[in-house]
Amino acid sequence: MTGLTGTPTTFDDHDPLANDIYEVLKSFIDEVGSRGCAAHFDKVVRKQYYLKGRHLTQEPERFIEDHLVFPVLKESLGHDVRPRPKQYAPRWPRQGGIPDFCLTTIPVDAAMDAELRVFGEVKPAKKIESARRDMREYLNSDVDLDAVAILTDGFDWELWVRPQGERVNEDDDPHRQASLRDPLKAISARNMEVDTSHAYGVRDHIDTEKFSSLTTTSIRKIITAELGVTELT
Repeated sequence: MTGLTGTPTTFDDHDPLANDIYEVLKSFIDEVGSRGCAAHFDKVVRKQYYLKGRHLTQEPERFIEDHLVFPVLKESLGHDVRPRPKQYAPRWPRQGGIPDFCLTTIPVDAAMDAELRVFGEVKPAKKIESARRDMREYLNSDVDLDAVAILTDGFDWELWVRPQGERVNEDDDPHRQASLRDPLKAISARNMEVDTSHAYGVRDHIDTEKFSSLTTTSIRKIITAELGVTELT
């Protein structure tokens, strides 16, 4: 097999994380195709279109959660996910709403003992700003706990770390950022008339260095280093 540079390429040459993410993206694009909206999604990922529920026959946010975000979190990054956690380490303030998911990668009892929240927000494609806005509302209504949040619209991914007692402002930057926009562009041709996608070429678009900061191991290290929480078992 020959890679994009013309040099021989084998499966073992590629980062396992890139392969795991690629497999999720491939399944996601296949699901898009099975719903007959490949052309619509291609416009979303390449142009200034938004993902529409009438094409998916499902709400875009739920579709992105079920077929892209949760599989990446679980199958690629190694997390355990609990959607819509009503009661979580400890109960969210009544006025604070409910996040889209929590990561039970850090066991709930351990998070509660450490006064830590590890949660996430999902929005439809190209609406990452809405996830940031919801996160700020959650965290600024409850500053008594340390918090780690993953925000994503499926395309763009952000990791936020908020120490106890601090607020999150509009001009604050995420702790880490990663994106699936380019690999999704590269693989969306899978459902078009001419399939120019190539497994190795798609993997080349996946920034595994950035996505590795969202893995179970990395988030545990960040919690320890940035928040000083050591008892996470």
